[in-house]
Amino acid sequence: MLSINRDVIALVRIFTSCLTAGFLIFFISSLSGEDLIKNNSTIEQLDAILGEISAELEGGIDRRIKQLGEVPAINPYKQFYCAEYAKEIHEVSYLTEKQKILFDSYNVRDFENKSKRLVAYSETANMQSLLNELEIVKRELKNSANLVDKRRKKLLRQRTAYIILFFVLWITIYFYYSRGLIRR
Repeated sequence: MLSINRDVIALVRIFTSCLTAGFLIFFISSLSGEDLIKNNSTIEQLDAILGEISAELEGGIDRRIKQLGEVPAINPYKQFYCAEYAKEIHEVSYLTEKQKILFDSYNVRDFENKSKRLVAYSETANMQSLLNELEIVKRELKNSANLVDKRRKKLLRQRTAYIILFFVLWITIYFYYSRGLIRR
């Protein structure tokens, strides 16, 4: 009976020290202005966006362009081809806009001007300007991927630091509870 009682008391100490350490971590993070739950969901969103951007950069853009085929020489067909090409550029550039929305740096006017410029190039069947826009979009995607990766690494380091602090607090509080606060 005495050994069962000691085991129950040890389990209670472990549970209460874990719970106390958890409350302290959330209290410390609240004092520092961090929301750990929101940061965790932000990491998941950043992973998803980074995956989409990487997929487009590693061959998604080339696959989209190859699906369109050869550039026709006759004007009505060339104009239709340019419209489809501009649509593909617009869809790819939306990934950078998703990153800007997530970082709260989205500018509606900038996106609107970019869309109007693509429409103007497609109406005039200006293929060279569309190719230049595609290169700009590729650079923007690379920049977005770098920004997303940078923020993701920062949040991961922060989460790791809080996890380490949790375990340090848990062990410290467990030793404190086992030394005298909770006695038989």
